[in-house]
Amino acid sequence: MSCKKILGFCRTFTKLGLMGRFNITSFSIPFVLLFIKSIQSSHGLSVSCMIDYDNGGAPAVYESQECPRWVLSNGSLKNQNIKNCQFATLQGRREYQEDRVVCNLDMKLPLLKNNSLLDFEEDTVGIVAVFDGHGGKEASEMGSKLLFDYFKVHLVFLSYKLMGIYKGEMPLSDYKANKLGVLRESLLKTIFDIDLKFTQEAIKNGYFSGSTANVVLLYDGQILVANVGDSKALLMSEKIPSGDSRVNLSATELTYDHHPEREDEKARIKTAGGSVIVWGVPRVNGVLAMSRSIGDVALKRFGVIAEPEFTGWRVLTANDSYLVVASDGIFESLKPQDVAELIFEWNLIPERREESKLPLSCMFSESLAECIITIAYEKGSHDNLSAIVVPL
Repeated sequence: MSCKKILGFCRTFTKLGLMGRFNITSFSIPFVLLFIKSIQSSHGLSVSCMIDYDNGGAPAVYESQECPRWVLSNGSLKNQNIKNCQFATLQGRREYQEDRVVCNLDMKLPLLKNNSLLDFEEDTVGIVAVFDGHGGKEASEMGSKLLFDYFKVHLVFLSYKLMGIYKGEMPLSDYKANKLGVLRESLLKTIFDIDLKFTQEAIKNGYFSGSTANVVLLYDGQILVANVGDSKALLMSEKIPSGDSRVNLSATELTYDHHPEREDEKARIKTAGGSVIVWGVPRVNGVLAMSRSIGDVALKRFGVIAEPEFTGWRVLTANDSYLVVASDGIFESLKPQDVAELIFEWNLIPERREESKLPLSCMFSESLAECIITIAYEKGSHDNLSAIVVPL
């Protein structure tokens, strides 16, 4: 390879944002040659493909002729309803089912090797998500189908950018933080790109729908939560109440609902020229009962955004027993602590099942997730119902 081509590649680094703290001459020719070989031999990347990614994100990669090996799976990897990944949905009293769920705790994804930034290794990442649609199923359907594909694209491309910044040598002290940082940034960009892709489709096809996005990553004994809208993520932990010898479960909310009456949300809406009008509940311009969502294209100019609010990374402890991700329909009739108590009663050993306060209908449920949606329905919820339960 000629020096001219190598310098041209380094200029490409500049376009890709990899030269923030290095000038072109700081890259040694051996490193550039090794880096070029690495990106061209792995994951279907080329310099042109990386430029397309930088210009248009994950959607551009799947549409680019320069990235022929990247093909959409259309969500075929999305759900594993096994013992450690329980999910259930119910249309309930609504005319249509607009909820979509995603659960896969055993995704093998390429992550950078420890202190070896010119190589990848497969590592296990879990993804759990609820997309609660409104005004149609189009936004929640697209979110559930694109989540895994877009996330993998961002993970690979951002990892390569990190390789360029560190020139192949990352101090061990930076390694873990950067790895978790890449996972978080990949999730952020994934949600933005899903919203962008849906917005394009909505304008073209006249869709008026929108969706929440409540996504939890599980990696290396930690969890990260990204929330858009009013679906919830709960962590159930074992507690021993004061003066009581019996262990029970306590629910901790990992998310904060994005409702337009929240002071920070209301301020953004009003700054954008929108208003908060009470129509049963506070709504953006009297229409939407949440202040952040995927889609809802007509309300974007009035301050409705798709930017997720993050919680974590949070290290799981021995007392953390269950992760629950659910649509807001569950919480029309159940409080988070009600869900914790249902799980506790479900887990009473068979010899003590007669002591359980579990409703009879729940005892015949096939899973904890089904138990939760059944009880929420019986207690009067009028919404679609979806729940994912992950034993920790």
